[in-house]
Amino acid sequence: MSNLKQVILIRKDLRLKRAAVAALAAKVSCEFLLDNNISDRGDVLKVNLTPQESDWLLGNSTRIILGVSSEDTLRSLLFKAEMAGLSCYSMTGSYAKGSVDTTQDEVLCAAIGPDDAERIDEITGNLKLI
Repeated sequence: MSNLKQVILIRKDLRLKRAAVAALAAKVSCEFLLDNNISDRGDVLKVNLTPQESDWLLGNSTRIILGVSSEDTLRSLLFKAEMAGLSCYSMTGSYAKGSVDTTQDEVLCAAIGPDDAERIDEITGNLKLI
């Protein structure tokens, strides 16, 4: 098992309360499971996982939460990660449910991975922890 992690990117310009940051981070962290659900039933989760995702879930499930300065920066990082072949999942203002003043399609946060830590660090290594 290699060194795997997931990085969660949260916009600092939204000045979210800690509870909102925690809720968004928890939700976006699980998006790869929902995104890969192949079940036709709403009460069943059947997921095809990559070897990295499976190893991460069954291993230490390292998650790192980093701050980004703006939506433009967040979108740029997601683009770079996608171009590097990393799985990316984002959440828009539609998830905020009135807790922050955003538009419905505005990206609030995102998750990169789970994948090899070195590959993710190439994209996010210069960011600071929240």
